[in-house]
Amino acid sequence: MKLTRITAAIIAATTALTPLTFTSALSAPPTVFAENTGALAKLPDWIPTDFDSAVNFRNTYGATHIENGLICIVYPDRARRGASKDTYGFDLKAPKNMGQKLKHEIYTSEYTESCFDVFVYQPLKQGDISLTLVDPHVKFKDSVEESEPPAVAEYTFAVDKKLNITETDIFSWLPDGMAEYSEYKKMHGEVSVKDNYVVFCTMKVEQFGDKWEPDSNNKYENIKFITASDCTMQVPELYDDGSVDIIFVYQAVKDGNEKISWIRTSDVRPDQSEPTPYVLTADCAILDNAQTILLPGQLRTTLVDHDTGEPVMLTDNKITYIWTNFTDGEVSTGPILEMETNPTIIDNDLGRSFGSKGFSFGVEKDTLPSGYSFICDDSRPGYHGGYIIPDGNMTVTTFDNKAANVVFWLKFTPTGDVNNDGEFNVSDVVLLQKWLLSAPEIKLSNWKAADFCTDGKLDVFDLASMKKALVKQNAEAYVKPDVSVEFGTPFSVLSDSLKLYLGPDESYKTIATIDHGVWLSEYGYQKNNNTWLFTEHNGQYGWIKTVEDDGKTPTIQFQAVAKKPVIYLYPESETDVHVELELTESDLSTTYPKYNNGWDVVAYPDGSLLNKADGSHHKYLFWDAVNCRTRFDFSKGFCVAGSDTERFLKEKLSYMGLTEEEMNEFIVYWLPLMEHNAYNLITFQGDAYTNSAKLDITPAPDSECRIFMAYVPLENAVKIEPQQLETFERKGFTVVEWGGCEIKSQIRS
Repeated sequence: MKLTRITAAIIAATTALTPLTFTSALSAPPTVFAENTGALAKLPDWIPTDFDSAVNFRNTYGATHIENGLICIVYPDRARRGASKDTYGFDLKAPKNMGQKLKHEIYTSEYTESCFDVFVYQPLKQGDISLTLVDPHVKFKDSVEESEPPAVAEYTFAVDKKLNITETDIFSWLPDGMAEYSEYKKMHGEVSVKDNYVVFCTMKVEQFGDKWEPDSNNKYENIKFITASDCTMQVPELYDDGSVDIIFVYQAVKDGNEKISWIRTSDVRPDQSEPTPYVLTADCAILDNAQTILLPGQLRTTLVDHDTGEPVMLTDNKITYIWTNFTDGEVSTGPILEMETNPTIIDNDLGRSFGSKGFSFGVEKDTLPSGYSFICDDSRPGYHGGYIIPDGNMTVTTFDNKAANVVFWLKFTPTGDVNNDGEFNVSDVVLLQKWLLSAPEIKLSNWKAADFCTDGKLDVFDLASMKKALVKQNAEAYVKPDVSVEFGTPFSVLSDSLKLYLGPDESYKTIATIDHGVWLSEYGYQKNNNTWLFTEHNGQYGWIKTVEDDGKTPTIQFQAVAKKPVIYLYPESETDVHVELELTESDLSTTYPKYNNGWDVVAYPDGSLLNKADGSHHKYLFWDAVNCRTRFDFSKGFCVAGSDTERFLKEKLSYMGLTEEEMNEFIVYWLPLMEHNAYNLITFQGDAYTNSAKLDITPAPDSECRIFMAYVPLENAVKIEPQQLETFERKGFTVVEWGGCEIKSQIRS
């Protein structure tokens, strides 16, 4: 009993075929010498090393596979038995000085005349590479001379600067192996189109006498046959009569209509009086100078610039939607489709709907690419029941096979968004300016967005117009905050697509969306309104909502941290003390000793503390906080050079009443963070701090000194009104606290 190839596939997958095969004497170990170099090259495991792995390669990848910076080609051949080992097999022709051939081996099986040539090639330079398999045993006999041997197969590749390899020939998408064939057929069916190619996926079983033949009535004028790709599963010859899977490919050569059919016939079976043919047909509409083929019912849509006649580039961060509508007088409905490419081909039979009075179709104008609009505006321009409304916005062409081609004509108004991030702001102006000055590595993602003179070129006149447009845009009135903040607390955005409004209410116009993870700073707020804050994003000023619609979930995370506030307790005699901390504008992070609804300690006159919870001894109580939302007061303070920080802190802390030991501990912590900055803007906070971090101490202290320093690192010095500091006199039970916070505020543009 013969086994089919399908059965063989199961056997090959579940049993080792090693006893049935052998590797030719040309086999090499996994480590081989690169030809013409003598350099050792360790080949990866996916490179075939024997007949079985070559079979598996062909079934998995087809003829070629790219990985690890290598190109591997596995091509089937017929073993020439009786020939010397150096005269059979194919040769690989490659361009000179573009790379190196690392391997050529031929793997055979004891029980079959089939064999596989395995080539491994490593590109070493950027450029285009053509790898051609030739049969050195066959010569073209020419009247003049014998020319080069004929090509068995040719594969082309593109190599970029980083030596990334991309296959560029037809087999970059056309299957030539069993796994690729199965996946392609599953996705596209037996008849499909790729650009200007028609693809037939055929399957026959030889033991049934199946034969595939083109319809004899086919008389091609607009299309030609170009290749066949054998995707039949590779197995030892012992297992035959299984399915044979072959792809036939045609290419359009001229606009028009063409119908192609392939017919499968089988031998008459016992239960049949005559064979039943199976027909595959491609009814093609060919357009665009033979660059596009549409099958029956397909609809192609293209957004075209009316002035240039070129397709409009779709931006990555904006989706263009196609709306459809079918109505029978009572029910009105239709799918909403996305344009992922331009043009887009839609396969859900919409082409057959043109001519129906109940069918409408169009592009949502609010989703058009940035800067584009319809030539003739309307509430919903499009194709409505056989009519284009308003006229001039689109062109509709229908074909005999019920396919349709629709072109939407758009006009462009420069947006200035040359970096193509969906927003026009000062960064676009800077980018264009650098580009005009020929700064290296500067590229414009969307140069046309800056063509304000609409002359197809960019120059200083476009830059001047661009600056005027930006000034006009930013002059659009936004609601000014009640309180402006010069050095605002930095924060990061937690929400996706957080909206920036012109005012502190969702009824105001949205002027931008801000992505998750973006860092900004607060520059103002409204009195008695903590739900909104004023900020700047890419040159645009506006308002963001600080909580989601549920009123609880935050949309932002403040990055300021209240660092190392420490609390010293100096009673006049040994005293049991309870200390509670209430934070209203930050979140408690770390405490030591552990804070548990307060600290309970025994305090001694020298400042030493005994923690009642665990009996540990301490010099002070430590805490810090994150997500600090306190709006610190920078109206008065000191601008101090980083190199002068030590002297400044000694002078001011001593004046405010810290002991030498307390002052030293303050400086040891803060000096390393400040002295390497060019300048520091330093203020000592009063009510802004104490109202947001309240202390409740029992028994109540007789005197209390709370020093909290907020500072902003600066590149350049600024002028600021000097802050008047107060001295502290210790009386009775004394409490001293010090801490600080660094504000890495953005420079306002």
